[in-house]
Amino acid sequence: MSLAHPPETREALLALLDWYVESGADFALDDAPHDRYADSARAPTAVSEPPPPSRAVERGEPRAPLTPAPRRARPETLIAPPDEAARAAETTAAAARDLDDLAARLADFPHAPFRDMARHFLFGAGAPGARLMVFDAAPGATEESGGAAFSGERAKLLDNMLAAIGLDRGSARLAYVSPWRPPGDKALTPQEMGVFAPFARRHVELARPEVLLLFGETPARIMLETGEPLAKLRGKCFDVHCADHAARAFVFSSLDAMLKSAGLKPAAWRDLRAAAALLRS
Repeated sequence: MSLAHPPETREALLALLDWYVESGADFALDDAPHDRYADSARAPTAVSEPPPPSRAVERGEPRAPLTPAPRRARPETLIAPPDEAARAAETTAAAARDLDDLAARLADFPHAPFRDMARHFLFGAGAPGARLMVFDAAPGATEESGGAAFSGERAKLLDNMLAAIGLDRGSARLAYVSPWRPPGDKALTPQEMGVFAPFARRHVELARPEVLLLFGETPARIMLETGEPLAKLRGKCFDVHCADHAARAFVFSSLDAMLKSAGLKPAAWRDLRAAAALLRS
């Protein structure tokens, strides 16, 4: 007996796969369907206690350079009402003592969107204490497949922009709002931004940059706490306050948008020069 599907069945299966990809389900995590709503109904909703500081920290020894958190056993992602998840994120982020601690807390945060949908946790790259800090929304397909933060065509454009003002990754801090790639590279919803915002703002507070470059709507909305469209935000310098730390911020089109439309680059170059002037002052 032949196992080949008849043409009409094969076409239906291909159409279903196309629909999955359009919906953001572009790779499989399990061999069988996994009902995470049922998991969350059985699991407690309390946020787990953070791990104690290492002995090296207690002795005041210097830390090694920040690297992406290793993949390890972790609690299942829990589904919680948006307000509850955002409040838990604020409490968890505020308790972070330094960037390593913040990365560990975010990696284990039980209400984090996309955490169990992505293969890599990509917290950031570059120099943790740099005067300039760059925020992008999330890793893309290249970062997800290779496991390295800020790689691929978007990263090349960013590296070229930094080089144009005499900087490189050794003199800038690069960070994502979401350290996990959203399925299908979809834009973050307001509810998802509400969960990641406390961690992103705490990242700025702990890294203490003087100047922020915000690429795309997601970082701009979170750092400036505004709903204004990008067109009204570009070409201006903003004061950003994250707890007790203040920085100056510039808003850019997303790196993806600039790759697709060269007409956006002149405005970006204008704002990049303004940011460089602040760093020289």
